[in-house]
Amino acid sequence: MIRPLLTVTLLAGLLIPGQAHAVPVKLASLPLSVEPNAKLLTLNQAGIRAAFPSAAGRPDAVFMTEDRKVSVAFEWRTSKLASNEIDKLVAQFPAVIRAQVPNVKSLKATLVQVGGSPWAQFVFTTPGQDDDLRRELMVTSAGGRMLVMTIAGKVKDYSRNEAVIRNLTNSVRLN
Repeated sequence: MIRPLLTVTLLAGLLIPGQAHAVPVKLASLPLSVEPNAKLLTLNQAGIRAAFPSAAGRPDAVFMTEDRKVSVAFEWRTSKLASNEIDKLVAQFPAVIRAQVPNVKSLKATLVQVGGSPWAQFVFTTPGQDDDLRRELMVTSAGGRMLVMTIAGKVKDYSRNEAVIRNLTNSVRLN
């Protein structure tokens, strides 16, 4: 399910400033660690609950760019996914995206390596009011379960923040 970007006013008191150190940080309840960046904000648990009111599909951790225009959410789902099924996911999941997301303008599916682990990467755009919306789903197997990283924002906002987002995503290490 694709969720709209969060409004700045809703999140004002629910952000924790990023930390400027390159020491990997284990994310609570997730089987991974990341290297935080001073140019990223972290939603605290109250912020995550406010932004994602439904417990179903609520991410476990959410980072936002300083301008609050692009979010990176991590969700460790109960769905089973074996590491040898990731390449099959790359082939099969685009049809699911097209069936569930209206007006997909572009869709690219690839198999990538992040932190030495294979990830299925799905990048797609949909029409927006003043700019196309860009969504990137990255999926891997962690402990036999599906781990999903969702990057969401408008195309122009993503372009402005791409270096910061890529630094975060490239720092992901499965534990």
